[in-house]
Amino acid sequence: MNLEVLKDLANKPGFLYAALAGAVGCLVGWLAAKVRALRRSRLKSRTDTEERDRDTESRDLRKTVYLLQNENTKLSTFLMTLPDLARQLNSNVERRKIPGLLISFIEGLFEAEQILIFLTTADGKNLTLTASKGLQEGSHLPKVIPFGKGRIGWVAWHQITMDESDFSQKSRTEKSEIASVTHATFRTELCAPLVAKEQTLGVISLGGLLRRPKNEKNMLKMVADLGSIAIQNKMLLNQVQASADTDGLTSLPNKRYFMARMADEVIKAENSHKVFSVFIFDIDHFKSYNDTHGHVAGDEALKITGRLLAETVRPDDLPARYGGEEFVVLLPDTDKEGAAVAAEKIRNTIEQFAYPKEESQPNGRVTISGGVATFPYDAKSMADLIRCADKALYKGKHAGRNRVCLYEQRYLSEETGVGGLPPATDLQEM
Repeated sequence: MNLEVLKDLANKPGFLYAALAGAVGCLVGWLAAKVRALRRSRLKSRTDTEERDRDTESRDLRKTVYLLQNENTKLSTFLMTLPDLARQLNSNVERRKIPGLLISFIEGLFEAEQILIFLTTADGKNLTLTASKGLQEGSHLPKVIPFGKGRIGWVAWHQITMDESDFSQKSRTEKSEIASVTHATFRTELCAPLVAKEQTLGVISLGGLLRRPKNEKNMLKMVADLGSIAIQNKMLLNQVQASADTDGLTSLPNKRYFMARMADEVIKAENSHKVFSVFIFDIDHFKSYNDTHGHVAGDEALKITGRLLAETVRPDDLPARYGGEEFVVLLPDTDKEGAAVAAEKIRNTIEQFAYPKEESQPNGRVTISGGVATFPYDAKSMADLIRCADKALYKGKHAGRNRVCLYEQRYLSEETGVGGLPPATDLQEM
């Protein structure tokens, strides 16, 4: 078809319409194809996005499940091991070992770099560091922390378990110095009071926590509560034990406690091949003093004698009331010569003290007579040793009173002592 023919066709209206329609149709077809492609692309993109979202949600869910399982494992382990801690704390364990048991348990639970346990002083106003793990060596630590000072003192005063966020929040809201540490070497990120019967017995402080259980404050509080109960029970037990071992009138140890300690000393002496001595004495003419001035005055004389005895004995000696007006002293690692010196010091102290109404006594003063015996030379059992010391005491009584005699049996067959007693050496005759 030549150019002239095309020109003729172009001049015809029907041809133009047909061409325009064809062009429009092509354009519409192209646009439809583009729309379909765009829809497919968007559908694919949405599908990919949804798939990615599902993958993200799946990962988050798996992570949550893992964390929950891990947290559940920690909590289960804690709950399973807690009864064992309770058994250890409430067994016949010494009070000084309780902080160590708490540290061992807490270390496994929290993996803390630093664990500090403070106990309250006798006046109830301060805390002393009793046990620790992770403190810097050679650091100059404070001997006491007053209640209310720093984080540790604040927890002791308010009896509230606190963590780092609690300390910071309290510091902001109350505009106080609670956020500051108690000491440069103390790291306090988690802190719980040891409380029993509304009294603060101490504080547990943790720092450098490598494991942070979700319920860390509740967990530490439960441990602190168990420790508080154990400490309180031990204090009550010690009070009951002390009451059972103490003479109510003189406040000295009683005969039961003395014999128990003497039994320990026998075992110690036998194992180490050492000696120890016993000094037993009573108040001269005490019945006369009691009858003349009454039992109240007699009890006062016994109290005075017990106080003088407690003040005169050496730090390692054990004085006790043996019964009635009779007293006894256990002298560890002391031979007969050393015991004689210690006994004479006691006798002289009592003689020199001005007892009330002592002028009515036959000697004009309150005095004592006593006897000394040494293990194992004089006897090889507690009962025999007491008997030997008692025989020496009666030797002193019959020799005129106000003296200390040493038991000394020269010959096994000899019975020349007073009243058939084996002989005893009078210190005042040496």
